[in-house]
Amino acid sequence: MENIPIFLIFIPIFLGLIIYLIHNKKANYLAFASQILMIVLFIIYYDYFVKLGRLHIFTLGLWNKSIGITLLVDNISIVFIALTIFIWSIIILYSFNKRSHEYKFLFFLLFLEGSFIALLLSNDLFNIFVILDIITILSTILIVYKKDGFAVRAGLYYLAFNSVGILFYLLGLILLYSFTGTLNMDIIKFKIEFFKDTNIIKLSYVLIMAAVGVKSALFPVYNWLPRAHSAAPSGISALLSGLLVKSGLYVFIRMNQMFNMDVLNDFFFLLGFLTGFLGVLFALSQKDIKQILAFHTISQIGIMLMGVSAMEGELLLGGILHIFNHAIFKTLLFLAAGILINRYGTRRVTEIRGVFRDSPILAIFILVGIFSITGAPLFNGYISKSIIKHGLYASSIKVNMLNLLNLGTMISFVKFSQIFFGHSKVDKIPQKKSAISIFILAFTCVFLGLFSKALMDILFDIELSYLQIFDIGYIIDYGINLIIAFIIFKLLIEKDYKVIKKLRHINLSFGATNIMLLSFIVIMIIWIRF
Repeated sequence: MENIPIFLIFIPIFLGLIIYLIHNKKANYLAFASQILMIVLFIIYYDYFVKLGRLHIFTLGLWNKSIGITLLVDNISIVFIALTIFIWSIIILYSFNKRSHEYKFLFFLLFLEGSFIALLLSNDLFNIFVILDIITILSTILIVYKKDGFAVRAGLYYLAFNSVGILFYLLGLILLYSFTGTLNMDIIKFKIEFFKDTNIIKLSYVLIMAAVGVKSALFPVYNWLPRAHSAAPSGISALLSGLLVKSGLYVFIRMNQMFNMDVLNDFFFLLGFLTGFLGVLFALSQKDIKQILAFHTISQIGIMLMGVSAMEGELLLGGILHIFNHAIFKTLLFLAAGILINRYGTRRVTEIRGVFRDSPILAIFILVGIFSITGAPLFNGYISKSIIKHGLYASSIKVNMLNLLNLGTMISFVKFSQIFFGHSKVDKIPQKKSAISIFILAFTCVFLGLFSKALMDILFDIELSYLQIFDIGYIIDYGINLIIAFIIFKLLIEKDYKVIKKLRHINLSFGATNIMLLSFIVIMIIWIRF
């Protein structure tokens, strides 16, 4: 039982390797076998995990934990592991219709799954460094998989800039090791408890947070994300946006648990707002359907950071739950976008028309995703956003900052909703497996919207009595905001003014982005010093 987490790491890697070595179409079905086996093992392990008291720490081999490889499973990692298995299963199901014969694609996809689970379980700073590098390389391979010029440029930009970011993590790691003599995160937490105000600890924290900022696509180092997500195949875009970009936020949570340093909490809340605001602003200017969704990944990451920046209470819970919910509804929207692009032969929302008439079921699924991301009652996005808002009630300014981001999201998806109406020629391509995967995601959005309170109580003993699933006042408020969003769209966004066109064509160079990264580090140092 206690070794099941290790199996969850190596099952997809091992079966992916078999698929690669055999490279036979029938062997490719092992991708489904890996997911089924992992689901079964996870269910068995969860029961064992609860009996352990929801905390499982173990060191591989007979090494002392100060020098050995230590794995940790707690409430946060168990949720992320469940989410990882679920999302990967959906992506495999979606992609298999088109890539059932591509053994290399499935090998890299499964290898990436095992690597991501290893990141979630790691309780060692150097292992996190190595695994982040592996994830970056595998993600790059999948981004450039189409091998066209746009994909290759985007993939190499993603690889180069994330490599620069991870170097700062390595520098922070070296400083911590020189101070503590260990890489085990539990031991480091204990040793630095009384030295948090020393410059070496503060500098290591800043350097690691700089790497986290790059991996999470935070302002001002977000430029790699829309390029990579737009260039990748739709299934990989969904995986990048729904889950892989969250690796940075997961490391953010773990590092803050280790450093236990609250001096930058307000800084990260403000950074979350700026990230969300810039994401919404750029999304409003886009016409490419995948670019719209990519920039909204940035905006939603901002909201998540506003939550997890507190590292305690309702805000942390809301932030983690929004990471979970966003993975589901954004995967749904990206996969649906892939179907639309294939059917209509274009990526421009101004040219995709008549989806309700041509594909009513798909249109309903997309609407579920839109209602979820805009925080409509009865959908999963409403739950996590409501918890974050409830945690901010002590500050009306912070509540209004969150409301502004939500309004911007509504305006953008009013623009997105143009695809439902009008007339357009459609090249209908049957994609039953893709439709099944999108149905599962849409159902999950509704299910979690209706039953999150009960699930949080049953699975994690978290009581949310203040949360009203069906709140008439919130429904009216949502309706009013939707009307305001529609008016703003008609008066400003739809007219596509010159300033909007300029925003759409802003393209930062690699050098400029690195300068912004250095500026980001300097600002954190100044903030933490004063």
